[in-house]
Amino acid sequence: MKTLLLAGVAVLAATAAFAQSGGQMAVPTGPDKQIYDIPAGSKDQQIIIQTRSLQDGESVTPHIHNGVEMTEVVQGTFELYVKGQPVKIIHAGESFLVPREAPHDARPVPGTGPVKLAVTLVIDKGTAPRTPVKDVLIPGK
Repeated sequence: MKTLLLAGVAVLAATAAFAQSGGQMAVPTGPDKQIYDIPAGSKDQQIIIQTRSLQDGESVTPHIHNGVEMTEVVQGTFELYVKGQPVKIIHAGESFLVPREAPHDARPVPGTGPVKLAVTLVIDKGTAPRTPVKDVLIPGK
């Protein structure tokens, strides 16, 4: 009886989660990157979702996006350098947004080990996901 009751509670919880998602379950179309077109009637943009891993000592190199970047730090501690802003330290479980066309660079906090990121870009359709810039944003680099 107890097992049957627990099974019933699990089914109700799954049903509630499914209903809250609007009746649709997200299914990845690739191992670490999905690209979606924005619906008709809106500005022509794409959403790119991908994962990225950086080792201690690596940086993403200075670049811009023709759109915005929204990233969650999944593992590790990350330093974000956005031109004109103070450096931001982002820990696992925290996220950040980089504004449209803002030159930025980032890296794992030195000595803290690798970082894993979940990156979402909303960029103008037909543009490169990232455009390199010559700005030096990380001191001593």
